[in-house]
Amino acid sequence: MSTAVIFAMFKALVVLSILILIIGMIRPKWVFFWMKEPNRILVSGIALTMFMTGVTGYSQFTVHPKPKSERESTQDETNAINLGRTVK
Repeated sequence: MSTAVIFAMFKALVVLSILILIIGMIRPKWVFFWMKEPNRILVSGIALTMFMTGVTGYSQFTVHPKPKSERESTQDETNAINLGRTVK
C-alpha cells in the first residue's frame, strides 16, 4: 500500500471515531444496533481506542526522528562537557 492510502486510512479512522463518539453519546442504540442495552461507557471506550489508534498510526508515518547531529546532546554528553572529559 502506498503512503497516501495509509494516511487516508488513519485520517478516516480519526474522523470515524469522533462521529461514533458524538452519535453514541446521543443515542448509543444507533452505534450498537445489534445490542439490547448498549451504554455510553462502551461507546466512549471504543471511540477513544479508535481515536488513539488513528492518531498514533498517523504520527508514526509522519514524524521522523532528527539525525543525531541535529539532536540535543544526551545527558552523558552534557555531564562529560561539564566535567571536562570526552565521551567515548
